[in-house]
Amino acid sequence: MNFKKNIIFVMVSLIIGCHDNKEEIMSAQDKEDKLQFNCTNENVYLPALDPQADNWFKQARVLEKAEGPKDYAAIGALYRQAVDKDHYKAMRNLQNLLLQGLVNSLPGKRQSEEAVEIAEKMIKMNIPSGYYAMGYYLENGYGVEPDKMASLAYFRKAADLGNPEGQYVVGRIFVSKNLGNHQKNLVYRPEIGKAMLICSANNGYGPAAYELASHYKLIDQNYKMATYYYQLGVMNGDYYSAMDLQEGFQSPPSTDELNYLSLSRDDERVHRYTLIRNEIGKNPSARFPDLDKIVPLPPAPLPKWDGSFEYKKGGK
Repeated sequence: MNFKKNIIFVMVSLIIGCHDNKEEIMSAQDKEDKLQFNCTNENVYLPALDPQADNWFKQARVLEKAEGPKDYAAIGALYRQAVDKDHYKAMRNLQNLLLQGLVNSLPGKRQSEEAVEIAEKMIKMNIPSGYYAMGYYLENGYGVEPDKMASLAYFRKAADLGNPEGQYVVGRIFVSKNLGNHQKNLVYRPEIGKAMLICSANNGYGPAAYELASHYKLIDQNYKMATYYYQLGVMNGDYYSAMDLQEGFQSPPSTDELNYLSLSRDDERVHRYTLIRNEIGKNPSARFPDLDKIVPLPPAPLPKWDGSFEYKKGGK
């Protein structure tokens, strides 16, 4: 694929440095241009869903969310029916269940083989999360030969198509000065990385908001921005964002670099973030779009709160 060759070439050429033979490499400006990022949302690229397939998908979700033992054979069968009609949400969920070993593969196939085939189908449909899934499989050698550079190509393609997980993975690379084993990161581009993480966070990915907040806190000492992104992380169900705000509102000394956020002590806010953190711990899919009605950031006063969460009332 052209995009795969292109991104691999860019990443490799930056890592190995310049060569004398100009025909073998891009110009420095070309490489920088290829690394630039424009924020978008993956919804722009998602096709309309077939009504019958969507009905099967919703039936599967009801079974999956029901309390008690799950009938994963029935859930998998419903998802597969939807997948046959190109339902990209069912494709994503079925892959996850195959990865977890909760749904058996089709006869004559391994679970990893079926998952990879679904990802390939998504890529043919240009579904952003399909590129991310393939990147994950290549990174971990799941159903395919492990290939770190190829995985980066797919992650970058997913990011450019608005997939928040892809934006998070690539954004983290760009904001990291060093890679593993204290090796210097030759693709360190913090502004591009921040742009990717901001885009991912605004697209609803909690870990990206947490990564941004931690960067602002520990690297930039910009506590206002750190607090803002921790709050966004909590809204999107990030456990560690809730924990860091819980710690921050205990007002530790400035010498406590890991927890200091330049916030005044507020025991009620500590209590509410603790309850939210516990809720996320029990239900990682919990989201809190009503967070500012529960525990807004200062200087907004704390409203009365009955201890309930809006996402539960909506039956989501």
